[in-house]
Amino acid sequence: MNRTLLPTLLGVFSSLFAIWLLHNYLMVDDCLDQGGTFDYATAKCLLSTGQILDAKLENLALVLYFVVGFGVSFIVSSLIKKLIKIKK
Repeated sequence: MNRTLLPTLLGVFSSLFAIWLLHNYLMVDDCLDQGGTFDYATAKCLLSTGQILDAKLENLALVLYFVVGFGVSFIVSSLIKKLIKIKK
């Protein structure tokens, strides 16, 4: 494998993991703020009335995922390049 490809791949995979964690946090936090309980098995928010909450966080989440994805990917790949001393 090309040495310059490794930091990029690790950066991308770490950003995907960070986005996954952020998505889970946003879903659960919004559910609890609305007074519901989050069912992890089905990934749905159940309100006390028995209704399933639809989170309306699409626009905010999309912007956050974009910013976090690029930021984490850039930072991780830069740090890995410095650790293994890859020159451009």
